[in-house]
Formats: sequence, structure tokens, C-alpha cells
Amino acid sequence: MIEDLEKTTRNAIIWNALDKVSNQVISIVIGIILARILNSSDYGLIGMLAIFVAIANSCIDSGFSSALVRKQNPTEADYNTVFYCNLLISFIIYILLFLGAPNIASFFDQPILIPLSRSLFCIFLINALGLIQTAYLVKEIQFRKVTIINFLSLFISGLTALYHALHNYGAWALVAQMLSQSVSKTILLWIIGKWHPKAIFSIKSFRELFAFGSNILLANILNSIFLNIYSAFIGRLYGKTSLGFYTQAAKWADMGISTLYGTIQNATYTVFSAIQNEKERLVKAYRDTMKLTAFITFPSLLCFILISKPFVLIFLSEKWTESIIYLQLLCAAGIFTVFTTINGNYIKISGHSHLVLRLEVIKIGLIFIAIFLTWHMGMLHMVISLVIVRIIVYILSIIIIGEKVDYPWYTQLKDIFPYLSVGVILFLTSLSFTIFISNIYFLGIIQIGFFFTSYYSIFRYMDRHYLLFN
Repeated sequence: MIEDLEKTTRNAIIWNALDKVSNQVISIVIGIILARILNSSDYGLIGMLAIFVAIANSCIDSGFSSALVRKQNPTEADYNTVFYCNLLISFIIYILLFLGAPNIASFFDQPILIPLSRSLFCIFLINALGLIQTAYLVKEIQFRKVTIINFLSLFISGLTALYHALHNYGAWALVAQMLSQSVSKTILLWIIGKWHPKAIFSIKSFRELFAFGSNILLANILNSIFLNIYSAFIGRLYGKTSLGFYTQAAKWADMGISTLYGTIQNATYTVFSAIQNEKERLVKAYRDTMKLTAFITFPSLLCFILISKPFVLIFLSEKWTESIIYLQLLCAAGIFTVFTTINGNYIKISGHSHLVLRLEVIKIGLIFIAIFLTWHMGMLHMVISLVIVRIIVYILSIIIIGEKVDYPWYTQLKDIFPYLSVGVILFLTSLSFTIFISNIYFLGIIQIGFFFTSYYSIFRYMDRHYLLFN
């Protein structure tokens, strides 16, 4: 029944939303305190390692988790085979990066990166121990347990980071934060999660899951490069201080962006995988999801662009003023990232994982072209080029979907246009308040209040179906 699907989807989204929101509340509080204690160079050092962390995490997962969740009835052999594969891959990656730490430090001309990276890269070994437990809970739609685990591990890591920051450990405080989060999350997954490994390994399971997961693996690696390549280039070209401003902006932008698409993506991938062979039902469910995504995404990120300056100056302090313009640009880029990610999710569910890989290859090509054309113009122009690339990538994603599945590009644009048009109008209207209001505290409050009250009221007045699943 469609109603059962909608109920399951909504419950999953609600728990995912609770997970994301509660985690973001802690992240915001901890992030604000850390930003006021630490300096730009501390964040810059960690930003230099971001691309290695992202790529390694993609390799460790190997696309197996997506394959497990997508598979209709995964066996115990499937889960155990993936567990041992992930563990072996994580060990190999850690050894390679441990040995390569001096080269990383030499590339960025930062000797401190040798001990920093070798310590931070331990998270690969730790995370590999909990990947399958997470996939199992997601497959069983046990998002309540996932929410509890994520909340507790983030809370523990936040306290750990604050302790080290207050005792003048600098960048090591951020390393301690990530390590403690991985350790506590993995321990909780083993305690709360129902799945534990057994001495089972199946070549058949490996081949079956890797056949689908291999495309996802390559796509995830390329996407990690796409999302983090700017940090590597900025760190190499402009140094750790400039990278610190970009990293701080990216952190806050990503916090909002990942909350938006993560909440919907995690819930819908599991639910929609169960109806992947029912084409009409899948398309309708996905159209409803895109509308919900648009309804939430446009006001959230447009409003964040509006209040970026008051937010940074009030909460992070004036020492982060240089981050404001990057935060605004990355939020703008994030709007298109959200929809591109959801579209990629839909392509995977439809069984066209090779198209996800093709799109990632195109993205990498575009990003290197953008960097080549703008690196000599300065850091700001490089970030602007990132926004342009993400717009192009979104357009390509809806074209690909229109060609391969029954969701034409013009239908998707029609689905999201009402939310986009109202959001842009309210954004421009709220932006005009800066002419009359100079107090940044009052300005931020008025802009937020006006934007969200007007946005909700307009759609409630126009037609109630814009606020709900059809």
C-alpha cells in the first residue's frame, strides 16, 4: 500500500531528522566554542588532510554498504563477507597513508602533519569495525538506534575536543574530537546493534555485492575528490591560514547541507530499495521526496546565506570575518549539491550505478577545468567557480535521469519551481532589510522571522498539498 510506504518513509525521515538536528545542535555549540578558542591555522592543518580522509573512507566502504542495503534479502554470509573485506581494506589503507605521511607533509610544507596525519588516520581502522553494524541497522530501518548512537558519540567527542582546546593543544584538539567520536560510535554500535561478526566468508557474496558496489566505490572516490579537492589546492597555493578560513566556512555550510540531504537520503534509500521493481510506485514516491526536499532546502540555505554575516560576527567572532563570503558561496553551491545527491540516490536505486560513476567522472573533469582557469585569479574566484560547477553538475544529473528513468528533467524542474521562486523572492525581500537595519542582532532576527513565516504562510495559502506528500 502507498499509504504504508508513506508512513514508513515519514517515520524514517522523522528519526533521521531528529538524528541530524540533535547532532547539529551539539555540533553548533561545540563548533562555536572551538572557533572562539582555536585559530585559522589549526583548522587549516586539518583541512589539508580532508581529502585523504574522505577518499580513504570511500575505499574502506567499497560501495558494499549501499549494495547490502539495496539487496532485497541479504544473508549472514553477505554481512560477514563485507565486514572482513572492509577490515582488510582499512588496514592496507592505513599502512599506505602511515608510510606516506612524510610526503603529505612535504607537499603542504607542514612537518607537523606527519604526527597529526598518522594519528588521525587511525579512524579508518576504527570505523571499519562499525560499518556493517550501521548498514544492518539502516537495512532494518532502525533509525531510532542510529540516532541514539550518533548523539552519544558526538557528545563524547565534543567534550573531548573542548578539553584539549582549553589546554592549548591547537589542531590536536580537532584530531582528538574525530578519534573519540569514531571510538565511542564503534563501541556503541557493538553494544546497541544486533549484528556481530561470525567466522563466515563467501566468495559468491563478494562477487555479487562488488558487481554493484564497484561502480559506487569509484563514484564515491571521485565524489570525495570533487568535494575536497579545493581544500588541497587552497592549502598548497595559499597556505594553512587561508585554508583555515575556507575550512571554517565549509564546515558550517556542510553542516546544513549534510543535514538536509542526509536526513532524506538515508531514509529514502532503504525504503525505496524495497520497491525498486515497481517503477510507477518508485517514481511517484521519488517525486514526492523531491518536493519535500525542495520545500525544506530552498528556505533553509537561502536564509543561511542571508544571516551568514550576523552568524559569523556574533557567534564565531570577528577573527573569522574573512570566512563570510566563502560561507555564502558554499551555501549557494550546497543547494545544487542537495538535489544532485538525491538524484544520484535515485539513479542507484533504479539499478544504474554505472551512470552515477559517469556523472562523477564528468564532475572531476569540470572541477579541474575550473581550478585551471581560476587558480591564478585568487581564492575567491576559485570558490565562485565551484558554485558554477555544481550548478552544471545538477543540470547534468536531471538530464541523465530524464534519459534513463521515467522522470524527465522538465518534470523535476516543474516539481521544485514553486519552492525556488518563492524562496528567491523572499530572499531578495529580506536582503533589502539591510538598507534600513544596521544592528546585526536585530537584522538577523527580523530576517529569519520574516523569511520562514512568509514562506510557510504562502504555501499554506496557495495549496496545502505543497506542504505534504500527495
